[in-house]
Amino acid sequence: MKKRYMINLDENETEELRKWLAVKGLSFSGYMNSLVHEQMIAIRDLEIQPDVENMTVDQFEALVRKMAVTLKAEARVKTK
Repeated sequence: MKKRYMINLDENETEELRKWLAVKGLSFSGYMNSLVHEQMIAIRDLEIQPDVENMTVDQFEALVRKMAVTLKAEARVKTK
């Protein structure tokens, strides 16, 4: 289900992006939706909590390690 949201973005950069997307045959809405989707995948996979500022150093270190492992795995897949 999709819902309409109102957001404020830099006009010049947004219009430049819209033109780039149009050449690729992509909609701005679809692009923004994919950004949100990919961000949520990362948040869920890395189990990032909303109160990141309250994390201990050990918790933060574990998160960074998990991110590094994920990035290395993705890099291996993309180079094959």
